[in-house]
Amino acid sequence: MNRRTFIAQTSQVAISAIAMPSFARHAPRKDKMDRLAMGTLLWRSQFKETRPANAAGILDEMTLMDVPKLHAEKFGIRKIEFWSEHIASFDLAYISAISKQIKKYKCELLDIQFDSSPFDKTGYDLASGDEATRTAGVAHVKKWMDGASLFGSKCVRINPGRTSGSVSQSIKSFQELLPYAKSKGLIIITANHFGIETDPDKHVAIVKGAPGIYTEPDFGNYNGAADMYDSLTKIIPYAYIVSAKMVDFKRTPEGSLQHVSYDFDKCVQLAEGLGFKGTYMVAQWSGKWPDTGITNADIAQWGIDRIKANMK
Repeated sequence: MNRRTFIAQTSQVAISAIAMPSFARHAPRKDKMDRLAMGTLLWRSQFKETRPANAAGILDEMTLMDVPKLHAEKFGIRKIEFWSEHIASFDLAYISAISKQIKKYKCELLDIQFDSSPFDKTGYDLASGDEATRTAGVAHVKKWMDGASLFGSKCVRINPGRTSGSVSQSIKSFQELLPYAKSKGLIIITANHFGIETDPDKHVAIVKGAPGIYTEPDFGNYNGAADMYDSLTKIIPYAYIVSAKMVDFKRTPEGSLQHVSYDFDKCVQLAEGLGFKGTYMVAQWSGKWPDTGITNADIAQWGIDRIKANMK
């Protein structure tokens, strides 16, 4: 092979590598539990901030202080995620107390999901066509990046913008946020949540337009749509975390749990088949509360068992 041929071939390989989607790099893990995380979203009925409006009381009430011990000792999970709705403040003493619990139980705060919170109901729209609204959103997200950094989180999940916005404006916002995230030691991830990114093609376009951000494919947010597996196939190759979200359950006559919203196993198998080697976030959300006799702990354990059963 002469020098000119070698340069041409290696250039083609480099161009192909850039053009193809790629997962975040993850070190090989021998224990399947090392690929599991769990967030506070699953336990929302036990947090006073997010309990059902018609609930008279809370069974086994929780705060963020309880999460590391519960996840580590009951389920063997040491990667945790906080939902912003469960964060009471950015007070340094409050953050320090929670951080000590994380360290005590040898856990890692993998992610903070940023929506709103009890102390901050300000919305944000990174895809807004109104430039003042978009720039205000960028500033607001930076405030939450500051908070996530104080907590020691590795990632922050940010919403790309409302459905009325544009891909180009969302990309512009993330391009502005990426250097700030890097300065705070944070990785930006984007779930198919409720906005512009619920269209998988737009979601991919946003991620490709702002290199350095990732998707967080969420099974439950496609929730049985006719094209949910096709949509997941499009966004999984850009994933840093996969949200293995469950939705509705019932008990079978034999007493076991059955997930009734979509084929959960198929979703995990799809991610594995596409080469995902990262972390699965055990999560659950439904507009209905589970049948009497189905606890949050039951749902958590079912999710853990099914993810592990379908890992390669």
